[in-house]
Amino acid sequence: MDDYEISKTTQAIELAKEVEYSSRIYDRNGIYLSTKTPVELIRHACLEAGMTYEGRRKAVIYHLRYEQQTPIIVSHWNSISVFPTESPEKMDCCWIFYQHVKEMTALSKSCSKILFLDGFELMVPVSVGRLQKQMERMGRWISHYSNNPVYC
Repeated sequence: MDDYEISKTTQAIELAKEVEYSSRIYDRNGIYLSTKTPVELIRHACLEAGMTYEGRRKAVIYHLRYEQQTPIIVSHWNSISVFPTESPEKMDCCWIFYQHVKEMTALSKSCSKILFLDGFELMVPVSVGRLQKQMERMGRWISHYSNNPVYC
């Protein structure tokens, strides 16, 4: 699928394991595959919302100094926010859509389970501590962004 568009129902995006696809998208409506990379999908969604991915990333770095694993508000108006579990360049990076996460539990030191609000579960190869840190950073950015009169 080349025409998948990130929306309020997108829960997570990871690199696809299938040869001809680049992304596996977990959506409340199903699982989709795309030839676009996760970052390409997120870049496109940012543009649809009237901003660039690079601009969104630079704003977070400027205000909060989160230079690595930078959380992104894709669309303030649609409450779509996403954060990477690893550096976006790493094969194991999974992009998690903040507004859908219910809880996270450790399966081992380096593997966690994310439970989404609709009951969907996703295993990710990252510690629960890193996930919690990313959730906190995303929440801090949303709070900063939402409470700044320049952005409203």
